[in-house]
Amino acid sequence: MQNSVILPQWLDNLIFEQLGAKYCRYNADMTVIDWDKNDVLNYLGTYFPRSYAESYCIFNELFHQYPSTFAGKTDICIFDFGCGTGGEIIGFLTAISENIRSVHKVKISALDGNFHSLRFLEKIVDIYKGICRMEVELRLIPHKIEDFYDLSVLDTIIPCGLDMFVSFKAICEFVTKERFEKQNAYTHIIKTFLPKLDEYGLMVLADLTSLNEVSQEWLPRMMDAGCSQTDCQLLMKNNGYNQSFTVTHKRKTNDISKIAWRILKR
Repeated sequence: MQNSVILPQWLDNLIFEQLGAKYCRYNADMTVIDWDKNDVLNYLGTYFPRSYAESYCIFNELFHQYPSTFAGKTDICIFDFGCGTGGEIIGFLTAISENIRSVHKVKISALDGNFHSLRFLEKIVDIYKGICRMEVELRLIPHKIEDFYDLSVLDTIIPCGLDMFVSFKAICEFVTKERFEKQNAYTHIIKTFLPKLDEYGLMVLADLTSLNEVSQEWLPRMMDAGCSQTDCQLLMKNNGYNQSFTVTHKRKTNDISKIAWRILKR
């Protein structure tokens, strides 16, 4: 499996030169939803490239191992839960553009509670539309999830028949802020959105591999426990405890990230 990526030149120039992103690592549990514009610019220059690389490599491997994914489909629909600035979205779009030639239109619903992140995502997707062979339709959903009620409200506005549900390094924030009290956040997300998938739709969960300071649990173990408490089927996962990816861009060479990821189906 490929695990090293060079950020595309157009994307490198866009985020660092035009949007003013900065490289600045954070070591503590992050709650990006509360960040101001300067914090989001730091995130854009540090974690957006990582998410792009992680997503591109994971989906590239999925499409190589399962080349019939989206077989016969010309339009697909994806929902990103906790999209942030959208590194995983651009990584996904790049991988599908290269591998699944039958797809000509991608409809994206992107949810996040940080409005600064959504604005950057919109700008990046607008530029991407001009260089992509596919038609890309982006629907932004500015919505904060505070508790079980907010999740049930969201359930009513997300249509069924999704081809792909993705969440990259977002559910850990719900663990840190105890949005679902002390219950397993992965369980609730899977139970809420797995029924929204098309018969052959997929759910991709990727998250940090750290010991969460609030829950005092290792996040990959929480993820696996959450999966085991649902009716989902495991299609693919990283080997071992986590997987390392590297991305190179004008602010950092071979920047390393480690995540745990699972691809689920109904």
